[in-house]
Amino acid sequence: MKKHLTFTVVSAFLLSACGGGSSGSGSNDIPALKTDVNVASASQGASASSNHNSTDAKNLIDGNSNTSWTSESEKAITVDFGRIETIKEITLTRQAARATYGSNPDILVELSTNGSSYSASNISKVFGGIACTSQTMNDTSMNCKMTGHETRYIRITSQNGKAYDFIELEVIANK
Repeated sequence: MKKHLTFTVVSAFLLSACGGGSSGSGSNDIPALKTDVNVASASQGASASSNHNSTDAKNLIDGNSNTSWTSESEKAITVDFGRIETIKEITLTRQAARATYGSNPDILVELSTNGSSYSASNISKVFGGIACTSQTMNDTSMNCKMTGHETRYIRITSQNGKAYDFIELEVIANK
């Protein structure tokens, strides 16, 4: 009898320490593990739109490295995640082409929660804007890791008379 009572007390203690057992609220939920998700993917419900090459806009978020969206200077493409996400990383892949960065970048990447007021990401605009905690840029890729930033829309604009073939946009949130 004593062994059974000890087992019951230890089991109840372990269950309560792990969030299990009866808490009076009827909830026995253990928090799910979070994982990195590309919230800019069409398979996650995101959409892409542009006034230029509008039928190809979806190619930026289709997960296929054999498709692309070709920009035109001053014509933006906007990706809508469908809801506000706390993002932690952005990667923009393009056909090999050198792009200038800094206070007047060839490619401007901006973030917004409402689709009308945007802030530049330091992935492209080095001074001011939303800071990258680490970034990598080369002829085919721009990557920015950041402290979690609430975002629903990403707008990408080719500037300075330049046009680019953008292959894929990946935006990582931990869900």
